Amino acid sequence: MGRGVTKRLVVGISGASGVSLAVAFLRAAARNADVEKIHLVVSRNALRVAATELDPPAGSPEAIVEHCGLDADGVAKIEHHPDSDIGAIIASGSYRTDGMVVVPCSSGTLGSIAHGISRGLIRRTADLTLKERRRLVLALRETPYSLIHAENIAAVTRAGAIVMPPIPAFYAGETWEAYLDHFAMRILDLFGIDADRSDLRWKGSE
Repeated sequence: MGRGVTKRLVVGISGASGVSLAVAFLRAAARNADVEKIHLVVSRNALRVAATELDPPAGSPEAIVEHCGLDADGVAKIEHHPDSDIGAIIASGSYRTDGMVVVPCSSGTLGSIAHGISRGLIRRTADLTLKERRRLVLALRETPYSLIHAENIAAVTRAGAIVMPPIPAFYAGETWEAYLDHFAMRILDLFGIDADRSDLRWKGSE
């Protein structure tokens, strides 16, 4: 993939377990030269999860970004919007982005998006991402699935979203960091962004 066309992405972090998935993706995206801007929205429940899953605990969006280990240029790419701010610039389809990823995506967030319930900025922005026919990736963190989950997955898929559960690619390596980096790379792939991580890709078997 060639460079030169920069991307604007929206990243929503909902209240599902797996905040480290979001940290890995933010790190990969913010370090990528093809990414111009990242609009970050963190739900209140996501902050509760981050306070228990990250070490040291992260009680704010800024603290989550600190876990990414970015330099000043990387941090500058990330603009945070409160989930309560439905008047934010990304709440309108007239503001152009290249799409949105919700990582991790809770089953409640999935259900709201599937039924057009746009309370809060994450769900509102996901809703307009679909209506504007932009790429929407939902890293659903739930298992096992009920029939309700399956039907919601089918509904958002018919609407144009991609549901991408964080399932390990065991060929990518044996460490937790390799798994997280591989998943972040695969999300970037869906937005046409080259992560420059050939070490994580499948190389065929003998």
